[in-house]
Amino acid sequence: MISPGAALDVTKRYWNKVPVDVFALAAELGLGPKFDLLPDEISGLIKRAHDDQWLIVINENHHRVRQRFTCAHEIGHFIFHRDLLADGVSDTLAYRADVAELPNPRIQRQQEWQANNFAANLLVPSAWLSAAQAAGWNDPKDLARHFDVSETVIRIKLGLPLPA
Repeated sequence: MISPGAALDVTKRYWNKVPVDVFALAAELGLGPKFDLLPDEISGLIKRAHDDQWLIVINENHHRVRQRFTCAHEIGHFIFHRDLLADGVSDTLAYRADVAELPNPRIQRQQEWQANNFAANLLVPSAWLSAAQAAGWNDPKDLARHFDVSETVIRIKLGLPLPA
C-alpha cells in the first residue's frame, strides 16, 4: 500500500493542469473510484476493500462537481486519516454521516475539516487560482466553471460570503 507521503507526491503531479483529474488520481492511488447508487444524502465513502486496499465509492446520481469534490475529500481521508478509518467512513452532503452505512466515531469535525480543506486545495490549486485572477477571472461563477467545482468551493477559497 502506498504511504501517505508517496500519495502526496503523486497528488502534486496532478496540479499541472486544471481542472485537476481527481478520478485519475484516485485510480493511480489504487482507490477506484467506483460510482454506485447510494442514498441521496450520502455523497460518497471510503472503505477497506481488502487487507491493505481501499475503495472510494461515489454517488452516481450526484452532480459531477459534487462527485469531484467527494472524490477529493475521500482522497484526503485516505492520505491523512487512514489510521482512523478502520472499516471506512461515509460522508453526507454535510460531510459527516450520522446515519450512514459506515459511520465512524473516530472521524470528527476536525478530520472532516481537514478532508474538505485538502479537497478544495487539490481541486483549486492556489497557484492556478492566482494565475486565473491575474488574467482577469474574478467572477466566482466563471472560476467555478474553469476549475470544474461548485461556486461554494470558489467562494470559500476566496474568502467570499456564501449566498443566502
